[in-house]
Amino acid sequence: MKAWENEFNRRRNAKPKKDHIEKWEDVEKMNVFSKEILVTLWDSKVPGSNAPESLIVGAVQSLENMGKNVNQAELLLDKGFEALENKDYSKLKAITSEIFFSLSKADSMYNNAYEKFDRPLEWKDISNSFPRLKCNNIDNLKDKIYGGWLGQLAGGSMGTKLEGYTHDELEETYSEQLGTYIGEVSTINDDVTYELIFLKTYEEKGEEISSKDLAKNWISYIPFGWSAELIALENIKRGIFPPESGFFNNPFQEWIGAQMRCMVHGLLQPGDPYNAAKLAFIDSQVSHSGNGIYGGVHSAVMTSLAFSEKDPRKIIEKSLDYIPKNTEFKKVVDNVVKYCQTNNDWISVLRKTEEYFQSYNWVHLYPNTASILTSLWFGEGDFDKTMKIVSSFGYDVDCNAGEVGTILGIIYGANDFPTYWSSPLKDTLETYLPDFSKIQISTLAQWTFQLSAQNGINKS
Repeated sequence: MKAWENEFNRRRNAKPKKDHIEKWEDVEKMNVFSKEILVTLWDSKVPGSNAPESLIVGAVQSLENMGKNVNQAELLLDKGFEALENKDYSKLKAITSEIFFSLSKADSMYNNAYEKFDRPLEWKDISNSFPRLKCNNIDNLKDKIYGGWLGQLAGGSMGTKLEGYTHDELEETYSEQLGTYIGEVSTINDDVTYELIFLKTYEEKGEEISSKDLAKNWISYIPFGWSAELIALENIKRGIFPPESGFFNNPFQEWIGAQMRCMVHGLLQPGDPYNAAKLAFIDSQVSHSGNGIYGGVHSAVMTSLAFSEKDPRKIIEKSLDYIPKNTEFKKVVDNVVKYCQTNNDWISVLRKTEEYFQSYNWVHLYPNTASILTSLWFGEGDFDKTMKIVSSFGYDVDCNAGEVGTILGIIYGANDFPTYWSSPLKDTLETYLPDFSKIQISTLAQWTFQLSAQNGINKS
């Protein structure tokens, strides 16, 4: 039916009622910019750890990291916090919109370092130097996939209470408890929800899966997101699909969001890092762009390599071949690996990380990548030791512990995974997704194993 016919029929078949009561109060209940969202952007607490967070500050900070002049936005921040203190929410809404407008129009700073690096966005350009090696003989695959999920959920559950704080504050507060479960164990966080939706979409589409398919399932099943994912969901809602959904007015496009969720692609493509990387690219560009995508790819690659390589240091070294050359992310990873190679302890690397990434938000990709690499390097394959390092490092601890936990969980396998880590999980993953509110971890592992046996995406 034509749109005009639809409208005409609706109007022609409508019958006015003399006793109709106006219902403008229903409109009052709706708000295109709710107070809850507004306050979340300006001054909120991280759900798991209660750490202070201001996404709007992070947005401005991130654009400066990308070589943009944010002076105007920083002036608006001062006005915004004044309005927030005075609870002038109407004024604060306007200031918020003005900040996002200012960021979208920000000019590049003269001779900035960021724009001296390459930043490929198409798969063919990102992957043109990637090796296509594949391991076809993986023993105990189902057990390794199960171990990967146990490691991810154990690490994420441990780290949720710690994210958003510095190393020194964590050490002072928790000391010897770092690297263990603290308080009640809960598997609820935002990271794994995106992996579940990817599994659902992969089950539906198989080798034909696209970023658009994934975006449609995001908007269908995911009620809310933070930072890059929040902007992506808003974009998708308005019909802005990938890759634009990942970068259009999205100042968080190079934060950790893609890296935190791309382990699932390594689980789906065990021992096949090239095709794990390709799945990660499809996923990452829904909410990220540039270096944010490369971080997602790197996470998937290291996860896939864990099925064929038991030494975490060798996994790191092999993963370097799957980062686009001449990119800023490549420089960051190379520097961190160099720090690890030339220092005898992880604390020294931590201090270099704190100095090097002082101007970056704690959710940004770079300092968290440093945490992951350092933890794997000095953890030497020991789950407890690695969790101690990654939890002590600070930054986005649950995401980082989830990634290193997945890698080590694959190496261990479920049968050899420490029961004092797995038993408290009670074989249960809980989420805030209405359609996936509770799922057995063993069932999740079986589902992943079955999907991994499908034909992969186009191998070309």
